[in-house]
Amino acid sequence: MGTTKYIHYGSSKYEALKFIPIKNEPIGVKPQGGLWASAVDSQFGWKDWCEKTAIFPERLYESFLFTLKEDTNILYINSRNDMDGLPRNKTLELSFETELIWISLDFEKILADGIDAIQLNLSNDDDLYFVLYGWDCDSILIMNKDIIVPEVL
Repeated sequence: MGTTKYIHYGSSKYEALKFIPIKNEPIGVKPQGGLWASAVDSQFGWKDWCEKTAIFPERLYESFLFTLKEDTNILYINSRNDMDGLPRNKTLELSFETELIWISLDFEKILADGIDAIQLNLSNDDDLYFVLYGWDCDSILIMNKDIIVPEVL
């Protein structure tokens, strides 16, 4: 865990006091709070997405690097199948007839169950882009601020 480097854009340094606890969003598939980042070596990270879409380019001017503590419990989502059995916020799921289109996870329950972070690898499965609509790139959602180890320059 501690060897993967992550990058967060939009701030020049990590400030634990500004970390907002995870809270399920009543009208979206992403939670409120947490810290979003991408692995430095991701195939299509947040910087790539910003450059491709020209959305939030101003946030790319500031960033900081960090790793995670060794005992971090990361939930890896590499395919739609990896979502089977995960707690869901069913009020936000969108279906078309009988096929589920969007999946909204119950982030508060996942954190309470001991998961510190969720790492999504969209590059591995195109279906993930649609079922987790709004998670636009390979990214990690840090839900537990105590796992972050800021890189000291």
